[in-house]
Amino acid sequence: MTIERFDALERLQTIRQQLDELSRRFASKEALGEWVPAVDIIDENDHFRILVDVPGVKNEDLELKEEGQTITLAGIRHPQPGGFYRQERPSGAFRRTLTLPEAIVPGSAQASLKGGVLELVLQKARKAARRGKNRSSPPLQP
Repeated sequence: MTIERFDALERLQTIRQQLDELSRRFASKEALGEWVPAVDIIDENDHFRILVDVPGVKNEDLELKEEGQTITLAGIRHPQPGGFYRQERPSGAFRRTLTLPEAIVPGSAQASLKGGVLELVLQKARKAARRGKNRSSPPLQP
């Protein structure tokens, strides 16, 4: 009886993971592909820090495109060789398109891949201060 209960809990966990994955896909408005990596976007005043879970993906299999406020990240996780007894980690191509709340400086992306987490740092494009007449208050007259 205990073994059956364990199997039922394991099946429920698998269903929950699949629902989480579908939720991420629909939230990101991506076409349904093989898999969609989870993303965190952190606003750090003068730049955005983006963390992307891409375990098993190599540097050379990643591509980044910047355009205005939009970042597109694409890549591929190659399948492992061999006959699987169980396979839960998806493989294949992925694509994420993220729209940031502010424009970024073109070509400013700095990327690092450590421990299966891709970290992107993108500088924000600040609007130039308006030039014109100084609109300070006139000096007080005695």
